[in-house]
Amino acid sequence: MNRFLRKFTKYIIIVFVTVSISFFAIFKYYQKHPFKYVYKTVFLGDSRIEYLYKNANNLGCYSEGLKYTYYKILALNKYKKLKTIYLGLSHHSFSGYFNEYLTNEMEVLPRYFVITPKPMQMFNEYHFLNLHFLFKKQFKLAWKSIISENNFIEGHFSYPFKSQVSIKKSQQRIKQQFYLKNGDLQPFSKEQIQYLNVIKYYCRDNNIRLIVINTPVYESYYENIPQNYKQIYEQNTRDLEVIDMSHFLLNKTDFLPDGDHISFTAYKKCTVYLDSIVQLNK
Repeated sequence: MNRFLRKFTKYIIIVFVTVSISFFAIFKYYQKHPFKYVYKTVFLGDSRIEYLYKNANNLGCYSEGLKYTYYKILALNKYKKLKTIYLGLSHHSFSGYFNEYLTNEMEVLPRYFVITPKPMQMFNEYHFLNLHFLFKKQFKLAWKSIISENNFIEGHFSYPFKSQVSIKKSQQRIKQQFYLKNGDLQPFSKEQIQYLNVIKYYCRDNNIRLIVINTPVYESYYENIPQNYKQIYEQNTRDLEVIDMSHFLLNKTDFLPDGDHISFTAYKKCTVYLDSIVQLNK
């Protein structure tokens, strides 16, 4: 019995220490979390925005669908202080290709878990092992935040890209984003369109100025965007203010090989330009 008690006590101590460290890490993580700050102006969107503008109010995050952008807006406007949102919205944002990032919840959800509506109800949607995975991802995010010198709100752009656009890889990117494997045109994402409308209505109801940024792409990438996608983009943004930066950059060295993300050199140009835009819109 004593041997059992010693083992049991040892096990309890290990669990207690592990849980304590985890809670400490997550506590430190949320001290750096953007939603503890009050903003008047924010930049939101996926990696195209994340790489576009280096400023403390850039909360863009790779592979972010508009559903999660909407959750961010709700969290950021908790105290009704938001005045202006710059939303990264590109032609690929309307593609069914994006649905993977909206439905692959166990990869995406940990980033947004604290701002997802009624998170406790969401437990019912996952098996126990998936919950384990969820909290493991939360702990990794927390630990990364503790050891990082950067504040969470500064986004993920922390390393210079030195490669340049490749026509071949740009064409592959077009196929990935706008076409199915059989060569048919990728259907539009109904959920992306739905949440764009939800964001529009929320901003109107809360007196928030919504400004869309069509981010830079390489010229051959733009030329190969299917016409249907150019039309759906125009249809869904005609009632919004749009800053069209799609042709803002012209040099090969301004882009990564895929042609739809910008290089380290280019983001400096874009930051200077957008700083001037933000000043004008204050």
